[in-house]
Amino acid sequence: MTQNYRFTNALRYTFEQMSEMHNASFSGYFVPIEMTPEMTADFWRLNGIDALRSVVMHDEDGAFVGMARMGTRGKRGWCGGFGIVPEFRGRGASTLLAEQMVKVAREGGLETLQLEVLAQNVRAYKTYQRVGFTSTRRLFGFELATTALPASESVLPVEQVAVETLLPWLAGNTRVCWSCEPATLLASACEAFRLSDTSGRPNALIVQRGHGRVSILAALVQDELTEAELVALLRKAANLENNIYLYNAPEESAMLVRCQALGFTETYSQYEMLLTLS
Repeated sequence: MTQNYRFTNALRYTFEQMSEMHNASFSGYFVPIEMTPEMTADFWRLNGIDALRSVVMHDEDGAFVGMARMGTRGKRGWCGGFGIVPEFRGRGASTLLAEQMVKVAREGGLETLQLEVLAQNVRAYKTYQRVGFTSTRRLFGFELATTALPASESVLPVEQVAVETLLPWLAGNTRVCWSCEPATLLASACEAFRLSDTSGRPNALIVQRGHGRVSILAALVQDELTEAELVALLRKAANLENNIYLYNAPEESAMLVRCQALGFTETYSQYEMLLTLS
């Protein structure tokens, strides 16, 4: 028997309800993602999640089935979380939710819709392909213990600067993922570190710290940057944190290559996917 579903937006739900729906729909996921109401509110604020365009799915008896959060910036859309609760998986619900997400984005006047999906999540990847998404590139996470950085006796002039001072340079840098765009960085509790020089072109890191590690969200590295200089930047950014984490680095990123050379190891990879709506 064909299962009937109904779709609504997320306007009438509290952050407590949305965190419960998130946790239910991501239960058993490859990477555990438990969210509190406070975390949910912060995630929505930082990533421009639009309650009107986010899709909530129930069955005909009112049971929660899944949810697709959608962020918007201008005419661009981003799926910032797509999940189906375990008891409805394998029944075709994910394809129906994806189709509804695309429909809402298109009817809402968006021109593109993008998302990221873990490389090992083959079923989700195929679902997105079925509704028209194509893979554009891979994003990687890499990590290194701070103590594993090469030793250096020299003290190089690394200074902490305001994140805003680096935005003109970021605009011309490698295209970053949604959650590392300037709009997110400016709204986050980020720190920026720059290696002082006279060339006029900065070498800098924008980072966020917590849970015993510092996460590199954006990096500016020039070809002339030496290993010793990069290590000085990393040490200054890490400070007392135990680990340094390179977050969602695009496969074409110069920083990714530099980190691999220093011994960073891969923790995950995911595909960035895009659908042109108009």
